[in-house]
Amino acid sequence: MLDAVTALHLANRLGFGPAPGDLEHIKDKGFEGYLDEQLNANVEQLPGPLQALLHDLPTFGKSTFDLYRHYFWKVLGENGSRPPRAERNLYKPVMRQVAVQARMARMARAMASPHRLHESLVDFWFSHFNVFEHKGLDRVWVGAYEEEAIRPHALGRFRDILFATATHPAMLVYLDNWKNVAPGGPGLGKSATGINENFAREVMELHTLGVDGGYTQKDVTALAHLLTGWTVGTDPDGGDNVEGLGRAKKDVALGGFRFVARVHDNTPQIFLGRKFKGGGRADGEAALLMLAQHPSTARHISFKLAQYFVADDPPADLVTDMAGLFQKTDGDIKAVVRAMLTSKSFRNRGNFGRKFKTPYQYVVSVARVSAMNPRNAAPLAEELKAFGQPIYGCVTPDGYACTERAWLNADALISRLAFAMKFGSGAYMQAYLADLGYGSMSKSARLQPEQGGTPVAADRLLAILNAELGDKTRSAVARAAKADRAGLILGSPEFMRC
Repeated sequence: MLDAVTALHLANRLGFGPAPGDLEHIKDKGFEGYLDEQLNANVEQLPGPLQALLHDLPTFGKSTFDLYRHYFWKVLGENGSRPPRAERNLYKPVMRQVAVQARMARMARAMASPHRLHESLVDFWFSHFNVFEHKGLDRVWVGAYEEEAIRPHALGRFRDILFATATHPAMLVYLDNWKNVAPGGPGLGKSATGINENFAREVMELHTLGVDGGYTQKDVTALAHLLTGWTVGTDPDGGDNVEGLGRAKKDVALGGFRFVARVHDNTPQIFLGRKFKGGGRADGEAALLMLAQHPSTARHISFKLAQYFVADDPPADLVTDMAGLFQKTDGDIKAVVRAMLTSKSFRNRGNFGRKFKTPYQYVVSVARVSAMNPRNAAPLAEELKAFGQPIYGCVTPDGYACTERAWLNADALISRLAFAMKFGSGAYMQAYLADLGYGSMSKSARLQPEQGGTPVAADRLLAILNAELGDKTRSAVARAAKADRAGLILGSPEFMRC
């Protein structure tokens, strides 16, 4: 049977810390058995109560077309027409519920899904391919972006997640490729009249090669030309005539990827040493495939994965081994992750408990170890705004960092300790459960006041976290008033690390 220290390490690094019963399950499975379970999980199968919660959210699982048609405030007038100016502000609260419910869905699954590794990889990949919810139409598309472009490919092939994100309307809007068109051509409205290099630059610097990956500004420009005409289109019944994201035709919804040939630049380009002769959409796809298979991409992705799961400064030999396997397997994420998690570096006890949890990891771990009902997830998702890491709220395309230097400071520690003390005593949930105004959720998905406001049992926390708490923390907890003990554990230096 696996020892308690290693079981806790697996629970912390693979899935935001243990919930009651997790450590016993991990120890019973053993290291390889638990890892196989997580790597080969059927992520579509969720516990009944969690599945019911998700389906109680009115916007969960809706397509980008439906989200645009029924929730984007500019087109919520009668029959999908643009509403009069005097009515538009009435529709904005309806639109805002889409992101609120998407955040609740993310937090609830992080808390209650048995597929712990998958949830951690969703967190990793969303930051890697970051989209900001407050950029234009991403206000209604950000949750669908996670569902359609991130989650299905978290353990697949890298090329698939690269193509899925590159062609999703949320990414096309966020990094402006929807308005990247051939210069001097017909354009796509007032906002799309020429080359826009935003996406081309970030797809190389952040998504694939890395800042030192061997590309030049000429490559950025060439890729931007190759990706002209990759834009957001209407539903299949509406044709490909995109007139601009602020306008909608009657009974037509935006929300899909479209390649618009008439605004594509067929001028020959040289990209990373390869000549492209004007092959339309196929040229853009070939360029992305080049990036997915590039040795610099293998190293960049391997470093970031190792930094998230192993150490802030991962061992160079580990990154080299992972990058070699990445190339050998054509970007098989599952194979690379398995190699990383079975490496000596990951299993080195000197690395146990050394990473500082991000605010997201910390808040989820508090909820999990406290056995919090996922139907009460919404206030925790909102709490992350105060901690500086709101879900879907990173403005810049580099996403949230996962290192100690990004999150460890005096203000952060004070905020976490204050939160821990309130949460542990039950005061936090008592204050937040009564009236949170998540108006468009169905009644069964609303927060239930009778389920909150009770103190967390310190003895249960001590039993679960026994392997990681030091003598100083145990002594401080033993001396504290009973009502403060759970909060001291949740705010302890050991619990803030993983």
